[in-house]
Amino acid sequence: MYSPLPSCLVKGLALSTLSTVVYSLILLVGPTASTQSIAQPINSDRRQEFLSDPLADDIPDPLLPPIDIDRAYSPLEIKTLESQLNQLDRLAQQQLAIGNADQAFDLWLRQARLSRVLGPLQEFETIRRVATLAWNQQRAVEVQILTLRTREIWETVQAALNNFEEDGDDNSPGKTPVSELADNPEQILVSGNDDSDVAVLSVIAQTFATLRDIGSSVAVYQQLIDITTTQNGDATAQRTELAELHLAWFQFADAADVYLALLSEARSKGNPVQETDYLERLVYSYQQAKSITNAVRAQTDLIELYQGQGQTEKLPGLLVAIAQNYRTLNQHQNAIEYYRSAYSTAQRFEQFSFSAQVLQDLGALYQSLALNDEALGAYNLLVPVEEQAYNTYGVMNAYDNIGQLQRRQGNNFEALKAFEKALVLADQLNLRQTYFIEQIESVTQLPANSQSAF
Repeated sequence: MYSPLPSCLVKGLALSTLSTVVYSLILLVGPTASTQSIAQPINSDRRQEFLSDPLADDIPDPLLPPIDIDRAYSPLEIKTLESQLNQLDRLAQQQLAIGNADQAFDLWLRQARLSRVLGPLQEFETIRRVATLAWNQQRAVEVQILTLRTREIWETVQAALNNFEEDGDDNSPGKTPVSELADNPEQILVSGNDDSDVAVLSVIAQTFATLRDIGSSVAVYQQLIDITTTQNGDATAQRTELAELHLAWFQFADAADVYLALLSEARSKGNPVQETDYLERLVYSYQQAKSITNAVRAQTDLIELYQGQGQTEKLPGLLVAIAQNYRTLNQHQNAIEYYRSAYSTAQRFEQFSFSAQVLQDLGALYQSLALNDEALGAYNLLVPVEEQAYNTYGVMNAYDNIGQLQRRQGNNFEALKAFEKALVLADQLNLRQTYFIEQIESVTQLPANSQSAF
């Protein structure tokens, strides 16, 4: 159960907005952390003490203002408590600084427990801050305790939301008025007012994300999306945050599903800018999920969008990526066609680095298919492209590839010329000289064919 709040804090909660409680997901979660580390046993007494209502203690915490009658805390009492809780934080920081981690986190848990008296937003803010410290210090027990508390709150919120759904709209006789919520612990966090409930759920989702309880965070976001969709049909912000959460935790297939829904919305609204953005994120998600066929479909859709929006400078890189994906799928002819298209497009925009990448990939693909003449053509084109890009190392490697292919075909004289040109460049770069000398010597020792001059 969540403790009843003073009426002034309930009012403040209703005025909260999404912008005041949402942090960046990528900053909140560390993608390399493991939620398994919180699955450690904790002392039952310590767990029960933290989860219990501080206002119901037989011996109240000394920091809580004494109250002889049933009334809400006054603004002055709340301000005094806030100041004392801040002092607890400073004491905890001092203890941590001198190496007393246990004492520090005892103080922080005490601060987190008492902060619920100030209201849900303040409690969530404290939980997020202490959880971040606990993860940084690898304090698994504290993380678990804070997670249990947040799950406890979330369960009561879910029950209250379900109650509102059953009761119907604001005019339904069975629905509890907002003015009566202060005496109802199970509904203190949500009011049935969509705007304020979205704000509260956003904080809960962010809190779960900080705790690395990603499954719970995703569940809250799904609830957020349902509420927002019911309210005004536009859950773009919540879906975007959910997709980014999936990406941060390497749940790429799940992220792709969300971006697919966002893409459908953008198309229905006729918003090509959003459509482009979601398609780019969808491509990334599919690539990371190793769903290459789906990635290619999304990439080919991007071609038309880039052309329609005048973003043609992005085409070379996109065409290269499509060609590479077709190569991964062993659809070699499609790969070759996209490589050729990428090369001509990159040359048109004088994007020589892409031109060079295309020719390198194309040459390697031709070699893998035993199309040596085509591979030679690609590497011969690569030489002037790398020269245009002022990439001496790239030119040297292109000559190396030409020499290797010419030798393989028995064209010793042509191989010798290529290796000699490569050696000149190797001397300029002061690397691989010995390698090219060895290549030259190996060619001169081979039997000469009809083209040979030695």
